[in-house]
Amino acid sequence: MTPDAVTDKPGVQPTAVFPLLAEPGGYVACAWDLAKDDDRRAYGLKLFRDHYEGLLDLAMADALDRGVAQERAQEQIANARAGFGAFLKQVQAEPDVFGRLTILLMCEARERTLRKAGIPDPYRLAKQKENESAFALLPAVLTEIDALAGADRLERIMRGIFAGNIFDLGAVKTIEMFKDGKVDFHHTLGKLKARPWFVDHLDNWLDRWMNRPPHRCAVLFVDNAGPDVLLGMLPFARELLRRGTGVILTANESPSLNDITHSELTPLVNRVAELDPVIDQSLKSGELELVSSGNAAPLIDLRRVDSRLAEAVYRRDVDLCVIEGMGRAIETNFDAELPVTH
Repeated sequence: MTPDAVTDKPGVQPTAVFPLLAEPGGYVACAWDLAKDDDRRAYGLKLFRDHYEGLLDLAMADALDRGVAQERAQEQIANARAGFGAFLKQVQAEPDVFGRLTILLMCEARERTLRKAGIPDPYRLAKQKENESAFALLPAVLTEIDALAGADRLERIMRGIFAGNIFDLGAVKTIEMFKDGKVDFHHTLGKLKARPWFVDHLDNWLDRWMNRPPHRCAVLFVDNAGPDVLLGMLPFARELLRRGTGVILTANESPSLNDITHSELTPLVNRVAELDPVIDQSLKSGELELVSSGNAAPLIDLRRVDSRLAEAVYRRDVDLCVIEGMGRAIETNFDAELPVTH
């Protein structure tokens, strides 16, 4: 069985429906239709408008670092501000102009205006900085995990994922924490709420892990650069690999906020392999595989993933899917049925 791939434009990698969707015909990415909800739409428009200005500040710094002349960079910033501003005004005046108005649609519009203005990746410098900081901490984090066993070890790994995901430059409060220098991985780890969490199925996961055979293969949709992927999701992938479960790591194809891209993740994992034998051997054997999701936003429509990811999921007979991040896991796929955790 092979995925049915489709493409809209010549030269563009074909997309496919994510193979693990239980009922693709009934699947809806982003359940909230902001065209029909005045309060949420007003909140969303203000959030996108306010956040965009900070993004453009980062875009200016990135352009100057790449050697773009200041006058040209200012022109690009002005064009991007005008382009996205026009989109937001249109949505405010005609909420249903695009049919369903979703956060995903707004994110995709933001990225289009940036690319059209000649701005490739406003968060490039921030991602590089956070990757280097997190990489320096990784050996100590792995040592901490390896000193634990059983349920304590697994809970520590899960808490690491939660703490790492705080490093999200798409969230206004987190941006303020970054500006104030208050974001520190171990500090954040220590400040996580005690169990039970708001949604807490950890006991079920621990029971599955300890009392049943390992999964065949897991696909992990990773989120942000820096501590999120390096100190949260990679230790989780490593633990799956140690257990005998194959792993597919899938990241965005194109830049969006501080989400790590496939082209950034690949050399980063190769660097990790130089210091960790589990990652090293898993890469060499093919048990650890990196595949682009084809995505270009912090959210994801699982009806449109890279056909190569769909093929890998079929080929590896994946029976565990983990989607990380507010955008992918909650805003677009909280109600998605993925019956693969048996």
